[in-house]
Amino acid sequence: MPNYNFTEPQRQSIVGLVLIFATSLYHIARNLWVVVFYFAFKEVDQRTMLLAGAGLILVLILSLGYSIKYFLNFKFHIDEKNEEFVLQKGVFSTDVINIPFQKIQQVNFRRNILQRVIGVYSVVVETAGSQDKEVEIKALSEERANALADLLMAHAEEERAAVQEEDLTPEMGEEKTSTSKVLPEWEHEVSLLTLIKLGLTSNYLRGVGIIIAFYFTLREQFMFNDELSAQLQEPQIYWAQGKFMLIIFLLVVGMLFTVGETVIKYFGLHLQKFRDTLQVEMGLRNNTKVNLRASRIQLLQVLTNPIQKAMRLYQVKISLASSENDLEKNQIKIVGLPPEVVSQVKEYFYKNRIQEEFTVLPSKYLLLKKISRGLFPLIIVGGFLLYYVEMVTVYWFLLISAAYLLLLVFYNFLYYRNLKLGVSEEFLIRYSGVWMKKEQYLEIFRLQAISVSQPVWYKRRGLVYLTFHSAGGDIQFPMVKKDKIEALNNYLLYKIESTEKHWM
Repeated sequence: MPNYNFTEPQRQSIVGLVLIFATSLYHIARNLWVVVFYFAFKEVDQRTMLLAGAGLILVLILSLGYSIKYFLNFKFHIDEKNEEFVLQKGVFSTDVINIPFQKIQQVNFRRNILQRVIGVYSVVVETAGSQDKEVEIKALSEERANALADLLMAHAEEERAAVQEEDLTPEMGEEKTSTSKVLPEWEHEVSLLTLIKLGLTSNYLRGVGIIIAFYFTLREQFMFNDELSAQLQEPQIYWAQGKFMLIIFLLVVGMLFTVGETVIKYFGLHLQKFRDTLQVEMGLRNNTKVNLRASRIQLLQVLTNPIQKAMRLYQVKISLASSENDLEKNQIKIVGLPPEVVSQVKEYFYKNRIQEEFTVLPSKYLLLKKISRGLFPLIIVGGFLLYYVEMVTVYWFLLISAAYLLLLVFYNFLYYRNLKLGVSEEFLIRYSGVWMKKEQYLEIFRLQAISVSQPVWYKRRGLVYLTFHSAGGDIQFPMVKKDKIEALNNYLLYKIESTEKHWM
């Protein structure tokens, strides 16, 4: 690999000019689509067409000039003296962005279809503690992008270690080694067939819901009812068969839609474990490559459902540091992994074996509360039907109510039974889920705070609601006996105050 000197201001790859110009044309076309529509459907004279053509040529020339100016003014470099990454951009005015090394969280790669064609990567520098959470360089070759990413992350690790007064590990001196120069310790690639299986077993119910809504919209708009069939003088049996075939067709289309969505999002999902990083690459329309370091991981989730579990398919969600409590805001989702690969991912992030010492269970009042809340819809519907007795007979109402109550009790019993909090010397593990089973892993030294809330009716029964706060999101655990978790709460607070490890 060439030895790039990033301490000197430099521009993007020259082919990046194509990307900038194409992006400019896209924005122009999006804003002028009404004009195109006008000329396409309205007759205009030759003089107007000539003026329009001249105007179009002028717009193209101005757009090209703007793109060249933007390309020439866009420069970046590493300022080792001031310990920061500097990016300069602008056409009519110049913006200079200075990012201190210690605020750099991740350096990721992205590629859309055009970037794939011209052979460049977007390098995205994610930062912490600022309103602009990322800075993007849209056109670098793969080798140059890898070199810049490795150098920035090495500086970021070294700067944070110096600020936190930590001792450098023996391997820290090798941080600048590019992952492209060494072979991975292990790797795993998710096949197209696996993604199809995943799409069929994870998003199908959502797709069915969309299609059912779509069907009833069509029914309302086009009067797919008995009145229309009578007007058309079609036999009822053929009309019923037509509606049945339409539903089947829409369900198949919905299934293909949800599978296609999964394939496009996760196509080419490839994991490579190097000594210092776990590299994740995926995406068909927008290809993303992320280098994950164990020190950056805040919260890990492992998910599956019974069908996926039978097919040995698991999902891993990785939450990075974020100033927001929503786990989805700064999260990386890796799907279609067999259990042995999930174990390898956990072993990389968590060097120590997780051994639970005891388990916290919710109070039985939680089950009572969930069932009681579920009765409200039944009471409301029952009260409504009292005024419209002709809509349903008492027999059918009792039958539907009994089925609803059975499902309500069964569902909430499974929810209650599966909800628990495992505690080890170094970890909190929250287990939950009825259909989609979820395990959330949080290292105790990454805890930032613990909230203990006690509403009035909780207080009468000696119950509390726990919330464990971390930079990657919160873990909540409802309705536990206060006297049973006081020792745990004191232990966790002690660990937060006394640990010498840094959560970032």
